[in-house]
Amino acid sequence: MRLINIKHVLLGASLILLSSCAKQLDINLSPNTATTVTPDLLFNYGITAWSANRTGGDSYIPFALSTQNQASGGNYGWGKGNVYDISPFSTGNTWRGYYATSGNNFVLAIKSAETATPVNNNAAAQCKILLANMIFECTTIWGDVPYSEAWTSTISYPKFDQQKDVFTSLIKLLDLASAQIDISSQLKISNYDIVFKGDMVKWKKFAASLKFKILMTMVDKDPTAATEIAALLTAGGMVDNATNDVLYPYTTESGKENPKFKILKQYAGGANIFFFANNNVFKYMAPLNDPRIPVYYQMGATATTFIPVETEDEADDNTATININTLFKPDAPDVIYTYQEQLFFEAEAYARGIGVAKDLAKADLLYKKGISEAMRYYGVDGTIYLGLLPSLTSAVDPVQEIHKQQWIDLIDRPFEAFLQWRRSGPEGSEFPTLVQPAGTPAGGFLRRWDYPQSAEIIPNINAPKTAIPFTTKLWFDL
Repeated sequence: MRLINIKHVLLGASLILLSSCAKQLDINLSPNTATTVTPDLLFNYGITAWSANRTGGDSYIPFALSTQNQASGGNYGWGKGNVYDISPFSTGNTWRGYYATSGNNFVLAIKSAETATPVNNNAAAQCKILLANMIFECTTIWGDVPYSEAWTSTISYPKFDQQKDVFTSLIKLLDLASAQIDISSQLKISNYDIVFKGDMVKWKKFAASLKFKILMTMVDKDPTAATEIAALLTAGGMVDNATNDVLYPYTTESGKENPKFKILKQYAGGANIFFFANNNVFKYMAPLNDPRIPVYYQMGATATTFIPVETEDEADDNTATININTLFKPDAPDVIYTYQEQLFFEAEAYARGIGVAKDLAKADLLYKKGISEAMRYYGVDGTIYLGLLPSLTSAVDPVQEIHKQQWIDLIDRPFEAFLQWRRSGPEGSEFPTLVQPAGTPAGGFLRRWDYPQSAEIIPNINAPKTAIPFTTKLWFDL
């Protein structure tokens, strides 16, 4: 038995991860005290801190385990307990990251770019797009959050905007960013743009795709979003090939590795003894011998085949682990948006007839292309697998087939998996059908995080003072 429970050291781990990741490039660590603040430095620190949280102990691990796309292995691995008991350090550090660190840097960068002589519109647009993505994450974790009054020096206690209003504001922000982009201008963030190196064509496509994703999250609750979805599908200009994938890169250089790997490096000597193959993913891959299985997982030490485990069940030496050589390798990128993600969203729109005529044949083409791109991303040949899949035109539930492939593709993106599960159908018909983990309070699944007490509830007099149960659905969640 390998009984190693490191939940109580994650605060220290998160601080180590952020300080290490901050060395990715030369960055401004104290923008509020600098005499001259340039947008590129603010941008770089903002995105670096954001990615460190997305892939580190405060965010990645709680979402991976509570969303059930990875398994803890019980006391054999990460530790057996209530996977819905999210540490206040995790909630507090994630909230501070969104507002005090990354959000503050992006807002200051926008101001710096728009007050410069000449105005650096491209730099402002780059920061607005990242700010929109970050706050989209924030509101889909907590629901109502500060936005319209956030980062305003004259307002000490920002109000909490309703989630629908936050979504609407983010769409407007993306429209503004897209309109600001000047492809011909040399004024932009280039060297410090670790994602696209100042390629504004790619930034414009990302802005359109992020808008599309937000609208697809809204549309079930607000059907009027279908009109804008149709406009985007007609106009195009979204992420349209893998070279437009939005990836934050990490390296094998010490101090610049992916934070997921650094947790294993620091607490397990670089081995993965904490995170295991969850049957909630594996059981959808096994029937057709999905070629991603050996990419996602490694066989247990004494096993001759891949053996998954349920969310909180005890693993053993036979249980497959998440693959340290692929998903948890030191230079694994932080995946923010991909071409296959775009294709699956488009396939869903046509399969459901969201803003466009229902067209299962077109949906099938997009769906199969999405699977092909997902296979390509992991370097495997999906030809045989694709040949075994039925067409969406003959599927009993075409939309569920799309959601199944989205779920499989999101194994290493637990935040996006959490969002996708909630938006995949009304309560009780989400995909996949999950079982409430052992040890969690009766009453339902986790659908939101608690607001952090020390980071926001106590210091902000306008913050909600009544505790909201973690089973409470957010506005978009039917």
